[in-house]
Amino acid sequence: MEIPDYSYLENLRIKANRSQLDNTMSMKDVERLRKAQPPLRVRLGSTKRTMSIKEDIDIEKINKEVEETVDKLNPEWKKPGNCQILLQGCFEGKNDPYFGSRRVKELEDGGHEEKDFIVPIFDMPYTNKLIKQLKMYRTRLMLLKPKSCLSWHYDLGMRIHIPLYGDSDSFHIIEDNDGNKVVHQIKPTGGAHLMNTEVYHSGVNLSMDVDRCHIVGCVNVDE
Repeated sequence: MEIPDYSYLENLRIKANRSQLDNTMSMKDVERLRKAQPPLRVRLGSTKRTMSIKEDIDIEKINKEVEETVDKLNPEWKKPGNCQILLQGCFEGKNDPYFGSRRVKELEDGGHEEKDFIVPIFDMPYTNKLIKQLKMYRTRLMLLKPKSCLSWHYDLGMRIHIPLYGDSDSFHIIEDNDGNKVVHQIKPTGGAHLMNTEVYHSGVNLSMDVDRCHIVGCVNVDE
């Protein structure tokens, strides 16, 4: 059984008055600490690889917004060789939705970090509000064509995945603590999922004819 990690409590911005006599807290401060939400990393733990963090998302509304904005303005993004497009940019005003959409090195060479990508690029009120609510940054649409997969890789931080469409033949393979490659599947049923992508992993679509599309965004799991 995994031992809970409570070290995050030391980083919470809760000023608790302690007794000079025995260093104890008041019951009021203890209750405030008990109600404090642990960071996502603590909630996920060191052995789990995915965790549901929201379950009431209107996927149909997101798909409609994507169709009316992203697909209409940038229809080429779904063509083989692209398949990734940013929903957040790093500049106020006009942003190139492909700058920083793939390798991190590209944005680093441009003098930027992932956390700089917080400016909504497309007029999608519902989707943009959700992204902000989940504190996501450098958020992208990522499409996997049928009979394709991503390379075996790891990311610098964890990701939030919101599946938009796909069938049962699409999934992730994520390495566990013993080095085993384990299949994980998150379905487009209106949920947002935290995924530990700091370990080796890949996305796979074994469908013969159905695309798989997720919203994928970075998130600070330690605050």
